[in-house]
Amino acid sequence: MIVIIPSNRHIELAHLSPLIDSGARFIIVDDSEGSIGIDHPQFTVYNWQDRRRMLGDLDAHFPRRNGACRSFGFYCAWHQSDPDEIIIALDDDCRVIDETFAADVERALSRAPRPELTTSGEHLNILDIYEGGAGGLFPRGFPYSARGDYAAATPGPAISRDVVFSLGLWTGIYDINAVDKVTGAQYRFPDARLQHPSVLVAPGKLISVCSMNMHFRREVLPATYQLPMHVRVVPDGVIDRYGDIWGGFILKTLIDIKGDGLAAGAPMIDHLKEGDYVRNIWQENLCHQINDEFLGLLAAARQDVAAGSYLDMMEQLTGAFAARASGCSPLLSRYLSTLVPALDAWTFALRQSP
Repeated sequence: MIVIIPSNRHIELAHLSPLIDSGARFIIVDDSEGSIGIDHPQFTVYNWQDRRRMLGDLDAHFPRRNGACRSFGFYCAWHQSDPDEIIIALDDDCRVIDETFAADVERALSRAPRPELTTSGEHLNILDIYEGGAGGLFPRGFPYSARGDYAAATPGPAISRDVVFSLGLWTGIYDINAVDKVTGAQYRFPDARLQHPSVLVAPGKLISVCSMNMHFRREVLPATYQLPMHVRVVPDGVIDRYGDIWGGFILKTLIDIKGDGLAAGAPMIDHLKEGDYVRNIWQENLCHQINDEFLGLLAAARQDVAAGSYLDMMEQLTGAFAARASGCSPLLSRYLSTLVPALDAWTFALRQSP
């Protein structure tokens, strides 16, 4: 297994000991000119100097200064991994709490039968699989337009499917929209438990894919791209904190086209920290406003994507986005002027020898 962690601060190795003990190797994406040093044989640290050396002119199109910089780690893993290797993405404020984490990841990515979770609408609240349900919470990025008449997801009979991606959930601080915290809702659950260790997300249903705990097979890596963020589209507003959310909508769309499976549940991590929610409200604000438009763009672009390898499908989707950019609102079209070249650079970099 290859574990990818983006950061620009201290990495607490004790939080990763179960994966270290399992023999996993680690790629640390140092989102700075060189603030992280780790002296451990299983760890490799790449900073901005390494990015420039390895990517050349393409480096300008790879995300930086936010968690989406993990896409560079995915690029490294693509070129360094074995064909059947599993990739794990974690955040630097997460603690691995299960000594059998690596074995649990392998189970999550197996064909083991498990319940298929579905709901009446297009969007599924993955918090529904916690014991006690979601408790009125929705994960970060869940469209506000889909909340009013939302019916809680229900598990169906256990089925088997080729699972290429598993979203791991969390104890501790739940990942919800910053503005939802203003209501005073409880979102810290140190003893959270799941109703089912792992569920399949039904075809045609979209979920918020939080990048702090993801596990996937190498073949799907081209579709796990984290979109560039902190893109200024108006003088006082940015597109931010949706790199994994919109990237996850793309991921699930391509998984459905291919006919593969996406699972969610265990193994969980303990999420230890949260950012300044006032700043996070500003960062997320414009994304909430154009979330539905992005989803509409993705639904339209899907018509131009034929099943193939995940790299082929990402290239097709990029072309479909580019063809439709001029018909989007000013906010989204300005963002697409950054996103489309970034997607082109991403797929081009994956096709090249490092």
